[in-house]
Amino acid sequence: MSFAQEPGNSNPDSLYYFKGRVVDSLTRQAVAFTHVINLGRGTATISDTLGYFFLRVRFMDTLQLTAIGYAPTELVMTDSLSRIIILPDVSIRSIRYAIDGVMINPLGNYLTFKSKVANLELPASRFEINELVLRDIELGMDTLDIMPKASISPITALYNWLSKEGKSKRKLKHIIEQEEFEQAISYKYSPLLVSGVTGYSGFELYRFMDFCRFSKKFLEDSDRYQIRDAVIVKQEIFEALEEE
Repeated sequence: MSFAQEPGNSNPDSLYYFKGRVVDSLTRQAVAFTHVINLGRGTATISDTLGYFFLRVRFMDTLQLTAIGYAPTELVMTDSLSRIIILPDVSIRSIRYAIDGVMINPLGNYLTFKSKVANLELPASRFEINELVLRDIELGMDTLDIMPKASISPITALYNWLSKEGKSKRKLKHIIEQEEFEQAISYKYSPLLVSGVTGYSGFELYRFMDFCRFSKKFLEDSDRYQIRDAVIVKQEIFEALEEE
């Protein structure tokens, strides 16, 4: 690295201008806005946009060159440098800074996120809960129970409860429960047993059983003989009404 002085200046105590151009040591491109400081005199200058600069120095003064992205460089004004008469390039070495990777999370850590969620102020809802749903909640009914899979979301369950599809599913659930109940008591009350007592068959048999309408509690608590006697009583009433 070198500077040029004004030719013919041989007095080591005299001041003279060193002129030069700061360039990248690898690309040879100009390095603009490089700080050039004369450490002995406390004077300084900055290279222009093309890398050129000039600064008054004395023999054995030390110049320090610094620029962003480059290693600091020092140059001592020796006698050999003072004899250079051409405008030289001053090479400075570029450097790369290694930094650790970071993770940016706008919500902060988990505790901060949890606190923000817990203290979040939600706007008032524009919708009201259907009174039928509130009534079933008070009775202890789980709306998710109407679905074949309990993994459904509460919003979907509420929709199904209020929609026609939901009503159809509740009706299906009721039918399934009724079939399970009839299967459980079939050993003491069934179309086959009623047909054996009354002699009815076909459509008349089912019309009669619909007429009987025994309560679930009666059918659960009674044995087959008590149910048979109740069927006989119902048959007498049924036939009397048919004759009218």
